[in-house]
Amino acid sequence: MLTRRAVVAAKIETTEGTAETLAAGDANFLVVDPKFDADIPLFKRGVVNGSLSPYNSIPGSQMARLSFKVELRGSGAAGTAPAIGKLLKACGFGETIVASTSVTYDPISTGVQSLTMALYRDGIKKQLRGARGTVKYDGKGGEPGMLDFSFQGVYDGVSDVALLTGSGIETTNLPALLNAAFSIASFQAKISSISIDIANKLAIRSDINKAEGYSSCLITGREPKGSFDPDEELVATHDWYGRFKAGTLGALTFKYDGGAGNICTITAPKLQYAGISEGNREDIATLGVDFLLTRSVAAGNDEVKFAFT
Repeated sequence: MLTRRAVVAAKIETTEGTAETLAAGDANFLVVDPKFDADIPLFKRGVVNGSLSPYNSIPGSQMARLSFKVELRGSGAAGTAPAIGKLLKACGFGETIVASTSVTYDPISTGVQSLTMALYRDGIKKQLRGARGTVKYDGKGGEPGMLDFSFQGVYDGVSDVALLTGSGIETTNLPALLNAAFSIASFQAKISSISIDIANKLAIRSDINKAEGYSSCLITGREPKGSFDPDEELVATHDWYGRFKAGTLGALTFKYDGGAGNICTITAPKLQYAGISEGNREDIATLGVDFLLTRSVAAGNDEVKFAFT
Protein backbone atom coordinates (compact mmCIF):
# COMPACT_ATOMS: atom_id res chain seq x y z
CA MET A 1 0.00 0.00 0.00
CA LEU A 2 1.22 3.49 -0.88
CA THR A 3 1.10 6.31 1.64
CA ARG A 4 0.55 8.91 -1.08
CA ARG A 5 -2.63 7.18 -2.28
CA ALA A 6 -4.90 8.59 0.42
CA VAL A 7 -7.86 10.92 0.92
CA VAL A 8 -9.79 12.11 3.95
CA ALA A 9 -13.56 12.53 3.99
CA ALA A 10 -15.61 14.37 6.61
CA LYS A 11 -19.32 15.06 7.06
CA ILE A 12 -21.24 17.04 9.66
CA GLU A 13 -23.39 14.69 11.73
CA THR A 14 -27.15 15.14 11.91
CA THR A 15 -27.14 13.39 15.30
CA GLU A 16 -24.00 13.76 17.39
CA GLY A 17 -22.10 10.49 17.56
CA THR A 18 -24.24 8.73 14.93
CA ALA A 19 -22.15 7.88 11.89
CA GLU A 20 -22.98 9.46 8.56
CA THR A 21 -22.49 7.67 5.26
CA LEU A 22 -19.48 9.20 3.55
CA ALA A 23 -19.46 9.83 -0.19
CA ALA A 24 -17.22 11.38 -2.83
CA GLY A 25 -18.53 14.89 -2.12
CA ASP A 26 -17.39 14.61 1.49
CA ALA A 27 -13.76 14.27 0.34
CA ASN A 28 -13.74 17.76 -1.17
CA PHE A 29 -10.46 18.95 0.37
CA LEU A 30 -6.84 17.93 -0.13
CA VAL A 31 -4.74 16.85 2.84
CA VAL A 32 -1.07 16.57 3.75
CA ASP A 33 0.40 13.90 6.07
CA PRO A 34 -2.83 12.22 7.24
CA LYS A 35 -2.48 9.93 10.25
CA PHE A 36 -5.02 7.68 11.99
CA ASP A 37 -4.45 6.22 15.46
CA ALA A 38 -6.73 3.77 17.24
CA ASP A 39 -6.65 4.09 21.03
CA ILE A 40 -7.99 0.92 22.69
CA PRO A 41 -6.51 0.34 26.16
CA LEU A 42 -6.06 -3.26 27.32
CA PHE A 43 -7.13 -4.32 30.80
CA LYS A 44 -4.43 -6.50 32.34
CA ARG A 45 -5.80 -9.31 34.47
CA GLY A 46 -4.10 -9.74 37.83
CA VAL A 47 -5.12 -13.33 38.46
CA VAL A 48 -2.45 -15.70 39.74
CA ASN A 49 -1.81 -19.45 39.76
CA GLY A 50 1.17 -21.79 39.67
CA SER A 51 2.55 -20.34 36.39
CA LEU A 52 4.24 -17.01 35.75
CA SER A 53 2.75 -16.84 32.25
CA PRO A 54 0.30 -13.94 31.80
CA TYR A 55 -3.35 -14.31 30.85
CA ASN A 56 -4.79 -12.47 27.89
CA SER A 57 -5.73 -8.81 28.33
CA ILE A 58 -9.25 -7.46 27.69
CA PRO A 59 -9.75 -4.68 25.10
CA GLY A 60 -11.68 -1.77 26.60
CA SER A 61 -13.17 1.52 25.40
CA GLN A 62 -12.44 2.44 21.80
CA MET A 63 -11.50 5.90 20.57
CA ALA A 64 -9.49 7.15 17.60
CA ARG A 65 -7.54 10.18 16.44
CA LEU A 66 -7.16 11.60 12.96
CA SER A 67 -4.71 14.38 12.11
CA PHE A 68 -3.74 16.06 8.85
CA LYS A 69 -2.85 19.41 7.32
CA VAL A 70 -4.76 21.37 4.70
CA GLU A 71 -3.85 24.40 2.61
CA LEU A 72 -5.50 27.71 3.45
CA ARG A 73 -7.61 28.81 0.52
CA GLY A 74 -11.03 30.27 -0.25
CA SER A 75 -13.79 28.79 -2.36
CA GLY A 76 -13.23 31.23 -5.20
CA ALA A 77 -16.69 32.78 -4.81
CA ALA A 78 -17.31 35.46 -2.19
CA GLY A 79 -20.09 34.34 0.15
CA THR A 80 -19.54 30.64 -0.58
CA ALA A 81 -18.07 28.63 2.29
CA PRO A 82 -14.67 27.04 1.66
CA ALA A 83 -14.28 23.27 1.84
CA ILE A 84 -12.37 23.62 5.12
CA GLY A 85 -15.40 25.29 6.70
CA LYS A 86 -16.82 22.04 8.09
CA LEU A 87 -13.46 21.26 9.68
CA LEU A 88 -13.34 24.66 11.37
CA LYS A 89 -16.91 24.22 12.62
CA ALA A 90 -15.94 20.95 14.33
CA CYS A 91 -13.02 22.82 15.95
CA GLY A 92 -15.30 25.23 17.78
CA PHE A 93 -15.97 27.90 15.16
CA GLY A 94 -19.32 29.30 14.10
CA GLU A 95 -19.91 30.08 10.44
CA THR A 96 -21.54 33.32 9.28
CA ILE A 97 -22.36 33.65 5.58
CA VAL A 98 -23.23 36.93 3.89
CA ALA A 99 -24.43 36.12 0.38
CA SER A 100 -22.02 37.18 -2.39
CA THR A 101 -19.86 38.96 0.20
CA SER A 102 -18.13 36.93 2.92
CA VAL A 103 -17.90 33.84 5.08
CA THR A 104 -16.49 34.34 8.57
CA TYR A 105 -15.49 31.92 11.30
CA ASP A 106 -15.57 33.06 14.94
CA PRO A 107 -15.11 30.95 18.09
CA ILE A 108 -18.26 29.62 19.76
CA SER A 109 -18.77 27.95 23.12
CA THR A 110 -22.01 26.03 22.53
CA GLY A 111 -23.53 24.16 19.61
CA VAL A 112 -20.22 22.92 18.20
CA GLN A 113 -20.96 20.43 15.42
CA SER A 114 -19.45 16.94 15.25
CA LEU A 115 -18.10 15.00 12.29
CA THR A 116 -17.99 11.51 10.89
CA MET A 117 -14.52 11.20 9.37
CA ALA A 118 -12.47 8.57 7.58
CA LEU A 119 -9.02 8.10 6.16
CA TYR A 120 -9.07 6.11 2.92
CA ARG A 121 -5.62 4.73 2.18
CA ASP A 122 -5.10 2.61 -0.90
CA GLY A 123 -7.88 0.09 -0.21
CA ILE A 124 -8.42 0.52 3.55
CA LYS A 125 -10.95 2.77 5.26
CA LYS A 126 -10.33 3.90 8.87
CA GLN A 127 -13.29 5.73 10.39
CA LEU A 128 -14.26 7.64 13.53
CA ARG A 129 -17.49 9.35 14.50
CA GLY A 130 -18.60 11.98 17.00
CA ALA A 131 -15.34 13.75 16.21
CA ARG A 132 -14.29 17.22 17.27
CA GLY A 133 -10.84 18.73 17.23
CA THR A 134 -8.43 21.60 17.40
CA VAL A 135 -6.45 23.47 14.77
CA LYS A 136 -3.17 25.32 14.46
CA TYR A 137 -2.39 27.84 11.72
CA ASP A 138 1.17 28.20 10.39
CA GLY A 139 2.26 30.91 7.99
CA LYS A 140 5.64 31.67 6.41
CA GLY A 141 6.54 34.57 4.17
CA GLY A 142 6.23 33.70 0.49
CA GLU A 143 4.41 30.41 1.18
CA PRO A 144 0.75 29.34 1.34
CA GLY A 145 -0.80 29.10 4.78
CA MET A 146 -1.36 25.72 6.39
CA LEU A 147 -3.95 24.55 8.90
CA ASP A 148 -2.93 21.61 11.06
CA PHE A 149 -6.03 19.74 12.31
CA SER A 150 -6.18 17.13 15.07
CA PHE A 151 -9.46 15.32 15.76
CA GLN A 152 -10.64 12.81 18.35
CA GLY A 153 -13.75 10.66 18.23
CA VAL A 154 -15.25 7.23 18.66
CA TYR A 155 -13.44 4.43 16.85
CA ASP A 156 -15.82 3.29 14.10
CA GLY A 157 -13.98 0.46 12.43
CA VAL A 158 -11.36 -0.37 9.84
CA SER A 159 -12.41 -2.18 6.68
CA ASP A 160 -11.35 -2.93 3.12
CA VAL A 161 -12.90 -0.21 0.98
CA ALA A 162 -11.79 1.10 -2.40
CA LEU A 163 -10.01 4.45 -2.39
CA LEU A 164 -12.63 7.20 -2.46
CA THR A 165 -12.36 9.63 -5.36
CA GLY A 166 -13.09 13.08 -3.99
CA SER A 167 -15.34 15.50 -5.83
CA GLY A 168 -15.94 19.24 -5.59
CA ILE A 169 -12.30 19.90 -4.71
CA GLU A 170 -11.53 23.61 -4.92
CA THR A 171 -9.27 24.72 -7.77
CA THR A 172 -8.55 28.25 -6.56
CA ASN A 173 -4.90 29.25 -6.63
CA LEU A 174 -3.13 29.14 -3.29
CA PRO A 175 -2.34 32.66 -2.07
CA ALA A 176 1.06 33.16 -0.50
CA LEU A 177 1.81 35.24 2.58
CA LEU A 178 2.88 38.34 0.64
CA ASN A 179 1.55 41.91 0.62
CA ALA A 180 -0.15 40.79 3.84
CA ALA A 181 -0.81 44.19 5.47
CA PHE A 182 0.47 42.68 8.72
CA SER A 183 0.15 44.87 11.79
CA ILE A 184 0.19 44.48 15.56
CA ALA A 185 -1.20 47.33 17.66
CA SER A 186 -1.25 49.42 14.46
CA PHE A 187 2.50 48.82 13.99
CA GLN A 188 3.61 47.18 10.73
CA ALA A 189 6.22 44.82 12.13
CA LYS A 190 8.57 43.00 9.75
CA ILE A 191 8.18 39.27 10.27
CA SER A 192 8.96 36.09 8.35
CA SER A 193 6.55 33.68 10.08
CA ILE A 194 3.58 33.48 12.41
CA SER A 195 1.62 30.68 14.07
CA ILE A 196 -1.73 30.64 15.88
CA ASP A 197 -2.77 27.63 17.94
CA ILE A 198 -6.47 27.53 18.92
CA ALA A 199 -5.46 24.97 21.57
CA ASN A 200 -8.87 23.44 22.22
CA LYS A 201 -9.11 21.09 25.18
CA LEU A 202 -10.69 17.83 24.00
CA ALA A 203 -12.53 15.34 26.22
CA ILE A 204 -13.95 12.02 25.06
CA ARG A 205 -17.42 11.31 26.55
CA SER A 206 -17.66 7.97 28.31
CA ASP A 207 -20.89 6.03 27.76
CA ILE A 208 -21.20 2.41 28.91
CA ASN A 209 -24.40 2.11 26.87
CA LYS A 210 -22.30 2.24 23.71
CA ALA A 211 -20.43 -0.77 22.36
CA GLU A 212 -17.27 1.34 22.10
CA GLY A 213 -17.63 2.86 25.60
CA TYR A 214 -17.78 6.41 24.23
CA SER A 215 -20.47 8.55 22.61
CA SER A 216 -18.50 11.49 21.16
CA CYS A 217 -15.72 13.99 21.78
CA LEU A 218 -16.36 17.41 23.33
CA ILE A 219 -14.46 20.69 23.34
CA THR A 220 -14.31 21.72 27.00
CA GLY A 221 -12.05 24.78 26.80
CA ARG A 222 -9.54 26.69 24.69
CA GLU A 223 -6.42 28.76 25.29
CA PRO A 224 -5.53 30.34 21.93
CA LYS A 225 -1.92 31.41 21.61
CA GLY A 226 0.81 31.85 19.05
CA SER A 227 4.14 33.34 18.10
CA PHE A 228 5.90 35.43 15.46
CA ASP A 229 9.44 36.63 14.76
CA PRO A 230 9.64 40.40 14.21
CA ASP A 231 12.74 42.49 13.60
CA GLU A 232 13.83 44.18 16.82
CA GLU A 233 12.97 47.87 16.95
CA LEU A 234 13.83 50.94 18.99
CA VAL A 235 11.64 51.41 22.04
CA ALA A 236 10.35 54.63 20.48
CA THR A 237 9.25 52.68 17.40
CA HIS A 238 7.56 49.76 19.17
CA ASP A 239 8.14 48.97 22.83
CA TRP A 240 8.06 45.17 22.74
CA TYR A 241 9.32 44.71 26.29
CA GLY A 242 7.31 47.56 27.74
CA ARG A 243 4.10 46.17 26.34
CA PHE A 244 5.05 42.71 27.61
CA LYS A 245 5.75 44.05 31.11
CA ALA A 246 2.53 46.08 31.28
CA GLY A 247 0.26 43.43 29.76
CA THR A 248 -0.77 45.90 27.08
CA LEU A 249 -3.29 44.55 24.57
CA GLY A 250 -3.30 45.28 20.85
CA ALA A 251 -5.05 44.19 17.68
CA LEU A 252 -3.48 41.78 15.17
CA THR A 253 -4.45 41.68 11.51
CA PHE A 254 -3.04 40.26 8.27
CA LYS A 255 -4.33 38.62 5.13
CA TYR A 256 -3.76 36.22 2.25
CA ASP A 257 -4.88 37.92 -0.94
CA GLY A 258 -5.69 35.53 -3.75
CA GLY A 259 -8.29 37.79 -5.35
CA ALA A 260 -12.06 37.99 -4.90
CA GLY A 261 -13.44 34.84 -3.29
CA ASN A 262 -9.96 33.81 -2.24
CA ILE A 263 -8.98 36.43 0.33
CA CYS A 264 -8.52 35.22 3.90
CA THR A 265 -8.12 37.89 6.58
CA ILE A 266 -7.05 36.75 10.04
CA THR A 267 -7.71 39.12 12.93
CA ALA A 268 -7.40 39.08 16.71
CA PRO A 269 -8.71 42.16 18.57
CA LYS A 270 -6.83 41.67 21.85
CA LEU A 271 -3.37 40.13 21.58
CA GLN A 272 -1.11 40.07 24.65
CA TYR A 273 2.63 39.40 24.60
CA ALA A 274 3.44 36.37 26.75
CA GLY A 275 7.19 35.97 26.24
CA ILE A 276 10.08 37.57 24.34
CA SER A 277 13.43 36.06 23.38
CA GLU A 278 16.29 37.31 21.23
CA GLY A 279 16.89 35.90 17.77
CA ASN A 280 18.95 36.27 14.62
CA ARG A 281 17.80 36.12 11.01
CA GLU A 282 20.71 36.46 8.58
CA ASP A 283 22.53 38.76 11.04
CA ILE A 284 19.44 40.88 11.59
CA ALA A 285 18.43 41.18 15.23
CA THR A 286 15.01 39.64 15.71
CA LEU A 287 12.71 38.68 18.56
CA GLY A 288 10.76 35.54 19.25
CA VAL A 289 7.44 36.84 20.52
CA ASP A 290 4.95 34.49 22.14
CA PHE A 291 1.42 35.78 22.55
CA LEU A 292 -2.01 35.02 23.96
CA LEU A 293 -5.33 35.82 22.30
CA THR A 294 -8.00 37.09 24.69
CA ARG A 295 -11.62 38.13 24.48
CA SER A 296 -12.41 41.67 23.38
CA VAL A 297 -15.93 41.96 24.80
CA ALA A 298 -17.49 40.65 27.99
CA ALA A 299 -19.39 37.90 26.19
CA GLY A 300 -16.20 36.54 24.58
CA ASN A 301 -16.17 34.28 21.52
CA ASP A 302 -14.23 36.90 19.54
CA GLU A 303 -10.54 36.28 20.21
CA VAL A 304 -9.70 35.34 16.62
CA LYS A 305 -11.50 35.48 13.28
CA PHE A 306 -10.98 33.92 9.86
CA ALA A 307 -12.82 35.91 7.19
CA PHE A 308 -13.05 34.77 3.56
CA THR A 309 -14.06 37.43 1.04
